[in-house]
Formats: sequence, C-alpha cells, structure tokens
Amino acid sequence: MKIIIDRNECEGKASCLEVCPEDVFEMKKPDRKDLTLLSRIKMKFHGEKQAFAVRPENCTLCQLCVENCPEGAILTEA
Repeated sequence: MKIIIDRNECEGKASCLEVCPEDVFEMKKPDRKDLTLLSRIKMKFHGEKQAFAVRPENCTLCQLCVENCPEGAILTEA
C-alpha cells in the first residue's frame, strides 16, 4: 500500500483525519526544507502542520481521504 501526500499541496486542514475509518493519518510538522516558498507561507496560515500517513498498512483503499482532501494532495496506490 502506498499513500502519497504532495507536501507542496497539503495545507494541513486535516480532512483526511476526519474521514479515515482506519486511523491512517496524523498531523505533524514537515521538514520545511522540502517545501517551496509558497508552501512555507501557506503553512504559516494553517498551523504549521501537514498530514502524514503514519499507519499506511491500515489503509483499505476506501479513497475517502482522496475524495475529501480540499487541496487534492493525496493519492493512493495498491
């Protein structure tokens, strides 16, 4: 199972945490050096955290995170 979160798109709104029935995600502070300038600026307004798939083995590919991410920052692969 592979869950891909685009660090330059995720604004940390935590929609994935709210809809995931398998508790795959957590909010954490990302490594800022991997972010574009625009993404670092956006993070200032959204709590300095992003979603991370900390338990990808729990994912059942229900796609609720993909469908509910307002930024379209999440992709899943089997």
